[in-house]
Order: sequence, then C-alpha cells, then structure tokens
Amino acid sequence: MKKYRGAVFFDYDGTTIDETDKINGATETTIKTLGKLKDNGYLTMLCSGRSKRFLEADIDKFEGAITCNGSYTEIGGETMDDIHIPEELVQEVIGRYFSEDTALHLETQDVTYYMHYNQKFYQDFRDFLGFPERWFAPWERRKNEHITKIVVNYHKEDLIEELQAEFEDVLQCVKPFEDRRILDITSKGVTKGDAITKLLDRLGIDRKDSYAFGDSDNDIEMLKTAGTGIVMGRHSKAAGRAATMITGTVKEEGITQALEKLGLI
Repeated sequence: MKKYRGAVFFDYDGTTIDETDKINGATETTIKTLGKLKDNGYLTMLCSGRSKRFLEADIDKFEGAITCNGSYTEIGGETMDDIHIPEELVQEVIGRYFSEDTALHLETQDVTYYMHYNQKFYQDFRDFLGFPERWFAPWERRKNEHITKIVVNYHKEDLIEELQAEFEDVLQCVKPFEDRRILDITSKGVTKGDAITKLLDRLGIDRKDSYAFGDSDNDIEMLKTAGTGIVMGRHSKAAGRAATMITGTVKEEGITQALEKLGLI
C-alpha cells in the first residue's frame, strides 16, 4: 500500500459544492488544489453522506471516497469496506415506518430504490439534486442487495427519538441537515469518523496528520476524529462546535484558503 504524509477528507454538499451559490461541481481552483495535495504526498478522500453513484460528477477528482456516512470506503477503485444493513432490519424499518407521509429511500452504491414513484419526497429529491431517473428504481423485496443507507423524509417530529429508541443497538440514526426533516439510517457504529479511524490505522497515518472539511451535522464525527477539523464559512451550529478551524465558503474558495494557511499546499 502506498505511503502518505497525511490524509485530507472532504465533505461534498456545502463543502466541495454549494447549492446556495449554485456551485454544482468542484471548482477549478479546488481541482488544482487536490492535485497539489497529491503531489505533496497527501491522500485526498471525498467523504459524503451520498452514495457513490450520487458523487459521479466529482469522485474521480479524488484518490478515494467514503460514502453513505461511512458505510463504504474505496481507494483507487479498490473497495476497503462495504457495510450494509442486514436484510431483516431493512424490512423491519420499511414495515414500521413507511407510510403516506413518511417517505423512504433505500441506497446501494449504484442504485437508489424508492417505495412509490408518485410520492412527493421522491420527486422533490430527484429535482432538488438534479439526478437522472436512471439512477433510481422501484423497490421490490430483493435478496442480496447491499442497502448501505436508508433515507427517511418525515413529518412527525418525534420520529427520530422513536427510531433511535427502537433500534439503538443495531442502527445509527443521523439528521444530516439541521433545517430539513431528513434522517439517514446506517448500521450501528457507522459514521464518517469511524471510517476515517479505520482508514488511518490501515494506512499507518498518524491522526495529527489528518484534516477534514465539513459543514453539516453528519460531519461532526469526522471533524472530531481528524487531527484538524475545518468548517466552511456556512455551517451548522453543531458542526462549528466540533471544528478547530473555520474557513471561507465554497464560493470564497475556503478549501484552498485553509490548506494554504495550514501549509499543506
């Protein structure tokens, strides 16, 4: 395995791209910065709540990726980890929580399954992120599908507490955005931070030589785990508390600003 001086982990939404400022792909400055990091001996990893398919526009700009909040890890096209939710648990969550006003998506690394085509959340989700319809398929009870994440769009305020109480020993529940009623469900113990810890240990990289950029609540474990946690200029309150450094927004080229300040490029 290649030896690295350190590793830098980048969240995607709100960090590498920014819907607020209509920046839908990694900027030219960010791409050049990633090249400089690589030349300087640093591993560059995209670290997102999205599945691999939903990162298609930019995943090739990085040496590797951690997806679905830590469920899946790959470097140079080689899979290092693929943690999926057991089939019986997937069926239990569907049976207990899918309803007319609670929408569920079931994510693999290649396809996202929806429960009903006409459900508003499904339509809004696709339109909001501009994803092509071919990346989605209707859910039918399938064998041997690696469901790495369940996405829940809910209206009932106490649904999170209910889910966490019912499945606290087997599932991880994270609200990725402080201002949206969306919940990410993965296997217990799966976080971006856990995935980073395993990867650093595997590659023999000291924690002090690791850096993480994020902005949202699902970045908290990542920001705490890395030796230096950096939040973007727009970030959630909880992410801000978890970080050790703040930089500019995506539009302000916050990634490059911070890496220059840290002396990594």
